[in-house]
Amino acid sequence: MLKLSKALLTMTLIFACVASVNAADKEAKKKKGKKQQTVRIQALNLPKTIELTDEQKEKIAGLKKEYTPQFVALQKKNREILTPDQRKARGKAMKQAKEEGKKGKELRSAVNSALKLSDDQSKQMKEVGAEMKKLNGEVRGKLSKILTADQLAKIKKPGKGSKKKKKKNT
Repeated sequence: MLKLSKALLTMTLIFACVASVNAADKEAKKKKGKKQQTVRIQALNLPKTIELTDEQKEKIAGLKKEYTPQFVALQKKNREILTPDQRKARGKAMKQAKEEGKKGKELRSAVNSALKLSDDQSKQMKEVGAEMKKLNGEVRGKLSKILTADQLAKIKKPGKGSKKKKKKNT
């Protein structure tokens, strides 16, 4: 009888351990299944033609580490402005516009028209956009101190000379 009770107690302990391990595995799978928030700092999005030294790579990694929390906070703030329905509409509009081959301002215009923002939401989005632009400028300033003049020349300046002007025939 004593042997039987010891065996039952041992089996119960084994099942309890297995059950807790399974619960932990399920929890880990749930966490893995969720999309991790990725932040891409536009100013640090360097072309592949730029070859960095190890020292430069370390300094740029430091910039990413320093500025990522600030960009994450701004993205969160931006997301909170929209309702869940607006976020879904944004995703659908973005997908459709890309399928239609729209890019840049044309793509943003199509997405913004699908959102149907209130005046208050529109104001908040502009404020967050301005903060994001300011932060990117700050990062660009620090980046310009890390890169050489040749490397900086390879970076495409947004909005400055990136489009060719068309000549008018008269």
